Amino acid sequence: MHQALSESLRQQLLAVAASAEEPAIADLETRPIFILSPLSLLGSIHGSQIAKATTGLVAVVDDISSEAFIHGVSRWSSMDFLRYAPQYANAVAIDFSESPADRSQMAELCRRAGIQREDCVVAQAQLGMVSVYETVTDYRKKTLDRLDDFLRLAERFADHHSRATLYANLLFRLTYDRSHMLETWANPIEEYFSSYATPSTFRLGSKEHYCDCGAFQGPIVSKFLGATGYRYATITAYEPDRANFEALERISVLPLTNFRPVNKAVSSRKQMLRFMETGTVSSYISATGTATVQTVKLDEELEKLTFLKMDVEGFESKTLQGAARLLTTQRPRIAACVYHYAHDLLDVVNQIDKSVEDYNLRLRQHNGSYYYDLVLYASPVDGVEAPAWAA
Repeated sequence: MHQALSESLRQQLLAVAASAEEPAIADLETRPIFILSPLSLLGSIHGSQIAKATTGLVAVVDDISSEAFIHGVSRWSSMDFLRYAPQYANAVAIDFSESPADRSQMAELCRRAGIQREDCVVAQAQLGMVSVYETVTDYRKKTLDRLDDFLRLAERFADHHSRATLYANLLFRLTYDRSHMLETWANPIEEYFSSYATPSTFRLGSKEHYCDCGAFQGPIVSKFLGATGYRYATITAYEPDRANFEALERISVLPLTNFRPVNKAVSSRKQMLRFMETGTVSSYISATGTATVQTVKLDEELEKLTFLKMDVEGFESKTLQGAARLLTTQRPRIAACVYHYAHDLLDVVNQIDKSVEDYNLRLRQHNGSYYYDLVLYASPVDGVEAPAWAA
């Protein structure tokens, strides 16, 4: 199945890239607008920005909230939308829904009301809004600029699911149509590693020297403890945000053996940098940051490493640069987020290649509704099982 899907997606991608036409919504700034699913994660982040950037917002559509107003306008139920929306000529509904069920419901709602439905990413691009850290249009342009490099990388992947995942992700970047990613969507519960009988990411061993870069408040450390049954060699967890770090230190009511939380950031060298400290998953290095943070090189921090997890807001390739010795001598498995910037995937693979020559590469999209949670899996051994030295 994945082989045929991969080839189909590849052909679609080449056709879209050849046209180079960027999607747009005619007269977006002035026509009547409805926002669907305004309190989804995407709606909460970007919905209010669209409300401020346009003049024709009529209402938002939400069936759960009890609030009368959201993003400064009236909240309608779906039945209100069916009853009143057809009165607004040339209206467009901007869809922020995320789950397959919600997206299907919003599509059917608009079909019954006779209202044009557009994906939120199209509106974000047209209004100059960000994707993650780059604008949607910059993300698209940078993808097109290096499309040949992405296509060459696809041929290096160890399985057809990975190739299909990359082609679907690239199609989304160029078309702003999030539905492409649902065709290759990987189980979110398996992100980084899995406890399932037939995992598609990695299975953990009982001798892991685990390093969590971007540990936040410890959800993946907790997942690691559950997946290993508390049988491991060491855990080192880096989290630069002070509020998050305090929660990370309290992660377990039981004393943890060989657990070292570190209130620093990881990078290619040791230095002090400005840091935007938010107390959320999105704290990041920034020249306009509200705090300062010490960065460290993993090569100067660790002697043993079997599994490296990275979600460090675009610093993944710099982290690998600072771990070149560890990659060469320890040959850890790597699970790296590669979605914060358009070229993250290429940069991370390039950095791995500088240290090791024979790693197996796989790619999974654990979020089927946005740029988030595209993860590269790199291993010195084929497949999902732990290598002998970590088993």
